[in-house]
Amino acid sequence: MPKRARRTWIFYGIVVEVEANVMQVKSRVNKLLVALWLLVGSVSHGGAGTPAPTVLRFRDLDGVQVNGREVVFPPRAQQLNGKQVEINGFMVPLGISDGKIRRFILIEVPLACCFGDGPGIEQMIFVTLAPGQELSAASDYPVAVIGTLQVGVQRRESGAVESLYRIVNARARKLV
Repeated sequence: MPKRARRTWIFYGIVVEVEANVMQVKSRVNKLLVALWLLVGSVSHGGAGTPAPTVLRFRDLDGVQVNGREVVFPPRAQQLNGKQVEINGFMVPLGISDGKIRRFILIEVPLACCFGDGPGIEQMIFVTLAPGQELSAASDYPVAVIGTLQVGVQRRESGAVESLYRIVNARARKLV
């Protein structure tokens, strides 16, 4: 039986041996391309099986209705409750320790003037960063936040409403 010709290439550090037979070449190249595609896809999306977060917009949170003590949330907010979301906004720090913050309120636009109207509670998202995450205390820049959305009334011990929307176990980064 005649000996088959072999060719060897190094492709991104991977040694690839290809036999002269065209069908075998196609098969090996296809397997290599599939392996690279899976590797690149898992790295760029945070690992295999990790779904990309859903983009949330502040308008998705509009339309909260209060009927006595009952609060009815908009359908989009209800659908995303407990899901990974990503949203951009401006932060209002809730306590600063060593020039860093771990909790803040995310709002759609920066607070410009103390005499103007501030956002209503339905336009605020209380954010708690994941362990090991922190941001500098400045609040004059936009941030992107990724974390788990919680939808529901959260009350203080006094019974006063503290928040309607929260993002927990969050990661945040400056956008500028």
